[in-house]
Amino acid sequence: MKWNSYISKKYRNNTDILNEIIENFDSLGEIIFQERNTLRKIPHPVLGNLAVKSFKKPHLLNQLVYANFRKSKAHRSYFHAEILTSKGINTPEPIGFFEEIHNFKIKRSFYFSKYSEYDFTFRELIEKRNSFDDWELILKEFVSFVFSIHENHILFKDLSPGNVLIKNDQEKNAYSFSLIDLNRMSFQSLSLDQRLQNFIRLSLTDEMIPIIAKEYAKYSHENVNFIREQLLKKNNKFIEKKERKKKIKKLLGKNV
Repeated sequence: MKWNSYISKKYRNNTDILNEIIENFDSLGEIIFQERNTLRKIPHPVLGNLAVKSFKKPHLLNQLVYANFRKSKAHRSYFHAEILTSKGINTPEPIGFFEEIHNFKIKRSFYFSKYSEYDFTFRELIEKRNSFDDWELILKEFVSFVFSIHENHILFKDLSPGNVLIKNDQEKNAYSFSLIDLNRMSFQSLSLDQRLQNFIRLSLTDEMIPIIAKEYAKYSHENVNFIREQLLKKNNKFIEKKERKKKIKKLLGKNV
């Protein structure tokens, strides 16, 4: 058994601390999220609050692939965070990643970052719309944020409601946005169709689409009616697909 790892220069003197956290991962801090992967918020007296993600053990084929041919999710999460940071796009400060390799197969992998404080996620803009007096302002500033990502030739493939952290800067009367769950990302020039498709996993409401269309048209100098029609068409297709999946799962007796 061996460990592959990469640690940010800033934290290399803390390697022993990070290794100790891995050894005791299941008993430390609090669980933020747990499904396929487990994300924990772990406070530490030296490093402060950390966000540590333990990725689910891949199936056999991917154990071989990730150990020998393709970068693991932990590896990609770290270096994607470095790229975002270098371009001035907010994401929790990356610390490092670790991969446990045994018999040429990956067994466990971990991604470490600083824990980023936030006030709410994009999901609240959908589910608690009436709780926000400045809901439209937040949405407009979010569109500006996404446009800046696209202009940096970044396609964040997991742009979904829980992966956008939002913080209210009350002194500036403005909002900042931060991306998490970074392993699925590509770097390329984006067509308008790719840019608009990128919004769709956010599960946009009918009220959101005209605002997003108007703002994105303003920044991109594209036709606002065309953008609105495309967003509506793509969003409806996405919702229909989700509903079909729910029906299939229900027929198969799976939890929806």
